[in-house]
Amino acid sequence: MLYRYFFFFPISCLFTLKNKPVKCYNMSHIIQIPKKGCIHNRFMVNPTRMLISIKEASILHLNKNWYTHIITYLWIAIGVSSSVTLLNLFFSSLAPQSFLLERFLFPLLLEVIILIVLKKLIRLNTTVTPYFIIVGCQAIVMILFMVHYPVFYVMLSLFLMPVLISIFFLDLKLIDFSFYLSLAVFVGMKLLFPPLSMMSVIEVTTFSAILVSAYFLSRELTKRFSVVYTDMVISVEKEKELLYRNIYMEKLTKMDLATNLYNHKTFHEYLDELVAQCRKQPFNLSLGLMDLDRFKGINDRQGHGNGDKVIATAAAIIRDNLEANDFAARYGGEEFAVIFTEKSPEACLEILERIRTDLETAVFDTMPDEVVTMSIGFTPFTPKMSKTDLFEAADASLYSAKKNGRNQIQCAS
Repeated sequence: MLYRYFFFFPISCLFTLKNKPVKCYNMSHIIQIPKKGCIHNRFMVNPTRMLISIKEASILHLNKNWYTHIITYLWIAIGVSSSVTLLNLFFSSLAPQSFLLERFLFPLLLEVIILIVLKKLIRLNTTVTPYFIIVGCQAIVMILFMVHYPVFYVMLSLFLMPVLISIFFLDLKLIDFSFYLSLAVFVGMKLLFPPLSMMSVIEVTTFSAILVSAYFLSRELTKRFSVVYTDMVISVEKEKELLYRNIYMEKLTKMDLATNLYNHKTFHEYLDELVAQCRKQPFNLSLGLMDLDRFKGINDRQGHGNGDKVIATAAAIIRDNLEANDFAARYGGEEFAVIFTEKSPEACLEILERIRTDLETAVFDTMPDEVVTMSIGFTPFTPKMSKTDLFEAADASLYSAKKNGRNQIQCAS
């Protein structure tokens, strides 16, 4: 009997889609603005544009996991319905074979097919996925209604389910679609399904009023939930904005923005901490100090703009040659420092030599004939050293490299 009345369901869906309202509720707007000079591009709240559609909030809120939860609940509903149907077998006047075929096997097969198709469709995760879910829910509602039609006054409440489920998607257009689809299916079944065709005008009017009331209630709840959700999103974004600002301000206090290396203050703070730790629990710690050779002459001959390019290039070469645990800083105008941890002196010297060679062979577009070199002083830490001793030993090695002809590495004896 069920298959006789199932043909009008696709017609109801097409009618509902064709007449689907397009008006959408508006609320606060969240836009992405790249912040000039900041270390991150991020979502920013624009207080002058507080308009966003519920559809946008829905896309932010829903995901495949939520769709999967809905499908799981539908499987549970089908399982409960099938169990009740089997229980009714003992109280039905129909022959067991007819009952199992018409009331159990055929409806169950249709429901399983619907859920399998829905599961395939939700993998697409597009903006129309919620509509697929609502159509699938409505189809299952219609099947359940026809299976349990002897208590159709109770089962009429199932027509409210697609409308109520659509609330979770925070989309007014989807609620409109669910309402018109439920109404179209109810009218179709009223005309074609004998038990419903016997409903009086008062009964039809009462149910229609309940359905309309549920529709308007769903719209108001969606508006409220959407406003609350958007306020929450805006609050979170403001907190993130404050966090990013704090991170940026911290970077300003710790970094040399011209070279993107740590500054003089941070270098000495970090070296203090490492020396203190190394005294408590010894590990390999070494310090390299670098100074660009004859940098004042480059500035005088090529101009300060080219001098800045030399500084930036030297910093980039240092960064490119260092490893994760290494620490580089610009502690003077043309002076750089590298702190090595957990490396043998030989490994540190190999890295410093690469830095020296890369800078010597670097070609500058605006001054192709200029050869830039650096002198490097290196010293490993020993347990008897203080932080001042370590720095002075490296500085003395640097002075020795300068004195002995520049463009070389000298190690503390």
